[in-house]
Amino acid sequence: MPVKISFADLTHTGQTVQANVTPLGISMVAAYALQELGDEIEVELFRYPDDLNAYLESNQPRIAAFSCYSWNVNLACQFARLIKERWPDTVTVFGCVNFPSEKDEQQAFLAARPEIDFFIENDGERPFVAFYEALRDVDFDAEKLKRARTPVPSARYLVDGNLVAGEMMERIMDMDTIPSPYLNGMSDKFFDGVLTPMIETARGCPYACTFCVDGHRYSNKTRRFSQERIYAELDYIAERATVNEFVVTDLNFGMFKEDVDTARYLAKLQDKYGFPKYLVQSSAKNHKANIIEISKIMRGAMAPAASIQTTDKEVLRLAKRRNLPLKDLAELAATKESDDATFLSEIIMNLPGESKRSHFKTVFDMLDAGATLFRSYQFTLLEGTESANKQSRETFELKTKFRVMPRSFGIYTIMGEAVGVVDTEEICVASSTMTYEDYRDCRALDLTMEIFINDAIFYELLKFLDHYGVSRTDFVKGVHAMATDADGAMADIYQGFADDEERNLWDSPEEVAAFVAQPGVIEDYMEGKHGTNEIHRYRTKALIKHMDVMHDIAFGVGRSLLGEAAEDKDASLFLSELCEFSRMRKDNFLDPDKSYSQCFHFDFAALVDSNFTLDPFSVMVPEGVHLEVVHTQDQGKLINRWIDQYDSSESGLERLLSRSQLSAMYRVAMAGEQPQASSERAVATAV
Repeated sequence: MPVKISFADLTHTGQTVQANVTPLGISMVAAYALQELGDEIEVELFRYPDDLNAYLESNQPRIAAFSCYSWNVNLACQFARLIKERWPDTVTVFGCVNFPSEKDEQQAFLAARPEIDFFIENDGERPFVAFYEALRDVDFDAEKLKRARTPVPSARYLVDGNLVAGEMMERIMDMDTIPSPYLNGMSDKFFDGVLTPMIETARGCPYACTFCVDGHRYSNKTRRFSQERIYAELDYIAERATVNEFVVTDLNFGMFKEDVDTARYLAKLQDKYGFPKYLVQSSAKNHKANIIEISKIMRGAMAPAASIQTTDKEVLRLAKRRNLPLKDLAELAATKESDDATFLSEIIMNLPGESKRSHFKTVFDMLDAGATLFRSYQFTLLEGTESANKQSRETFELKTKFRVMPRSFGIYTIMGEAVGVVDTEEICVASSTMTYEDYRDCRALDLTMEIFINDAIFYELLKFLDHYGVSRTDFVKGVHAMATDADGAMADIYQGFADDEERNLWDSPEEVAAFVAQPGVIEDYMEGKHGTNEIHRYRTKALIKHMDVMHDIAFGVGRSLLGEAAEDKDASLFLSELCEFSRMRKDNFLDPDKSYSQCFHFDFAALVDSNFTLDPFSVMVPEGVHLEVVHTQDQGKLINRWIDQYDSSESGLERLLSRSQLSAMYRVAMAGEQPQASSERAVATAV
């Protein structure tokens, strides 16, 4: 009889699917094990808790393997705990990069989780096979192996409370020796219209960022899969995918010239299958030319990403990080002009050495460089990173709080028992250079960027302001002041955001555990009363409920900054009509059936086609032009596919709007029949 092995990389599903991507990492470990061990083993892969529970109702795995990260480690541990209670002889093995690097911390990690028999650190393919063989040598008696204190390559375990750690196994250098979990059919079950397919074209990172789990010597050599392997996987996925997105997991996509070839192949698949609509990736830090070329090839389907984290030189030095110069970042941002590609700026707020001044400056630096999509992440102290170690905490006087991670909670049936589970994370809220009050101000600015800048929500207005030399930084400062006004129309958005964040912060994991253990609390999380991604929640509320207010604020600030220029008759008319046109494009943007019809004195259809690079006065139509503002059929299909993947619940919309390219859902302008009194501005009417 073959040895049964379950491989699980679980996602929470209590509110929505938390990690809606295929379980690529553990699938590759399982594929390699099958290749090396053949018919000796029988494997099953799992992403959803209910799927794993159904398997356990009729199967006892001899080895239960779990891939765990900060967002699912407690969920995996609950399964492991109940498996061990029913079948004490089943061996549980965990693995990932989310694991302490210091031996005393590894010992504490495992002591707090006795349901974990073994933990494999870093890459798992070869070490898992070595681990299996070590178990096989003792007839799968884990306790016998432990009592002998047998060192297992890359594995860590406890004996009498003491840590036994094997030497780190050498990494695989020829990546094609790892079989594809797509081409062998193992991942077919994950083409379910919800999970986004992922591939890895290269593994490793040459950088040593202190906040990153890959910023250590083990991962500093990058190795590639062959192009033939990559193309075969892309073909296989494109023929089966039913979602809009596709993810390349490389830490620096665009580092190699072969990445440009991969992009060309993806563009061909777009033409043939309409997939992928959007490519999600992490752009290389210092390979500007490749990234620009890839952006052009992908025709707006890829957002070039500047994962700068900060533009402050001292913070960069402390984080052991280098960025492209701002002038090069501005050149990347210019892809918006030619390719309609969103330029993503990723920032980590409150890194060691960060201050309110430096965070605001980073945001404004990237804004003036042309970024159109901002993601400002909390500084999370991840297991195994240099930033999270004791020395770093003491040196920078890091003050942290614990919170339930967004969507990482639920009540699950595990082997007949209903179990409430939450996963938590530790975030930095203050330091020797950032007070808690300054931290809150920074978070408010981040919300403003999400609402008023992301997805080019007011790109048309910003282009007009550019024409008059108005700084985008001045625009955001003005908008931020009005939006955060305690007596303003959006006060409920900002106050609700601050209150929700405060409610979801605790001083210790034990406090979090005590809170969620109270009757009904996890149900409240599932209903959205606690534990959301507050930035995404309140951005979604603003977009759905306050689109008119947002336009009033943005165009009011714009007129104020233009000063006398806005008093010019033609400029004033353009601003008024641009505001109305922008509302029509974006109001109820998730409703493909809603459309508008109006007469304008500027050819907004031509301006949209030019991505607003034309001088608006060159397309002025004094006699008026009648336009229909509608979603195209392709846009309707795109929107419906997004909703099918994420659903239309409040939490689903929050997830959808954080993952999708909102600008692709803005209505387009088409020439309509001329009304009889075309010189008079018609009142907008919903059709």
